Amino acid sequence: MNEYFEPLGEVKHLSEPEIEVLYQRYLAGEKTSHLIAEYKIPGAVRSLLKVLPPLLSKELKCPYCDLPMWVKRHARGTPESLRPPFQCVRCEHRVYPHGPYSRHMACSCTTCYKVRQQALSAQAQRDRDELVRQYGVCREPVPYATLSFVQKLTLLAVLDAGKPGTDSIAPLDASTRNEALAPSEAISEDLLKKFHEAGVLRVDPESDIHAFERAAGCRIRNFLAVRWLPNVALEAGECSTRDALYRALYQELSGRVQPAWKSELYNLMFNLAREESLAYIRVLASEVNFVFGAENRAESVVGQLLQDFSVSEIYYFARIAVKNAAHFYATGNSKGRNHASNTIPGNMLSTAQSALADNWRKSAYRDPRVAQSALHRLLYDVVLKDSGAGFSKSPGVYWREELVPRFFSAPGFGAGTSPSVKVFCRECDSGNIDVRMDKVSLDTLCYDCGTVSQFQAIHDVSD
Repeated sequence: MNEYFEPLGEVKHLSEPEIEVLYQRYLAGEKTSHLIAEYKIPGAVRSLLKVLPPLLSKELKCPYCDLPMWVKRHARGTPESLRPPFQCVRCEHRVYPHGPYSRHMACSCTTCYKVRQQALSAQAQRDRDELVRQYGVCREPVPYATLSFVQKLTLLAVLDAGKPGTDSIAPLDASTRNEALAPSEAISEDLLKKFHEAGVLRVDPESDIHAFERAAGCRIRNFLAVRWLPNVALEAGECSTRDALYRALYQELSGRVQPAWKSELYNLMFNLAREESLAYIRVLASEVNFVFGAENRAESVVGQLLQDFSVSEIYYFARIAVKNAAHFYATGNSKGRNHASNTIPGNMLSTAQSALADNWRKSAYRDPRVAQSALHRLLYDVVLKDSGAGFSKSPGVYWREELVPRFFSAPGFGAGTSPSVKVFCRECDSGNIDVRMDKVSLDTLCYDCGTVSQFQAIHDVSD
């Protein structure tokens, strides 16, 4: 017999080969009573498994002790996945049988746990070294003066949740941030991606490795989960600290609105209001189990309504429209959920036109499911110093009646253009427009009615 297990008295008269043959015959299905009688095992024994010694594996050895592995003999008919594990004759190491679909249970002994922890630590260090290799090289800082108004406001929002004294910027999806950067994750990620490509932000090598594609050279997979470092120079060639950059941004943006910001400020106001309105429509549609698909039409309608109505009032139009669409579907008059959902933008427009014609207004409260973004808060609280205006005031009316007289109608504003050049809006004949052009096209944006026009040259005249 083997040196590790002493056979019990009931089978002590049997040799090791005889015990193995007996066990194999038992597994093959022979009756236990016949085997007991044939091998002269005492009649009091009712279960062979209770008197047979454990099984020593001829193939398995403990990787730590270099000793054989043993297992308690299983009953016939036991599935492989339910059989007991092999165990080292000295230590706690176990080898578990493969379960369904080749799943394998890992050993939980102390030595295996230490080995796994060491492997994880080594892999983490390799990942960190790869991040340092990919992103540890400092890029030339971007001059502060080259940043646009929207870039400065976005950067202020990104830096807003950081801790004083540290340059590392927490990820946008960190639990320490209590508000989103932009109205949607897609917009937030796009802003970060553009900052990264422009060199305004660089990756902090201490970022969570799960934000990167390790199999693709640590390419960024989730921009919202990356830690960032500012890469902006307040002084030529010298990268600014986070605290100094934050102070410079806040000081400039909380000061007087600059004439150079006019076009960006106008577009940002409408973009934030439009995205917040569309997000609310999606929330309402999901409440009635609609998959809102008329995004393009809704975007056009909301952009038109924002010239005369606030986001709060558009919330009311959206509630009425979704309620009517749900009734349209419930009565069976529609061709399905998508058909009913597609009526929402048109219903909103007709209700708004009725409100304009009959001169009535109804507003709604802000829905917590469409939270205010950091860009919205900083724009209206810090830049315009009119908290709540982004929700309660129509961007178009607010622009025409308050912001233009307040910031953009001073004597000499717009001076420098040729007096012989007169450009007007094609819809309302207003001269309060922004013009951008290249050699073959001219784009105009009317600040009074919001019309965007593009004119194309018939002939491309060479220089």
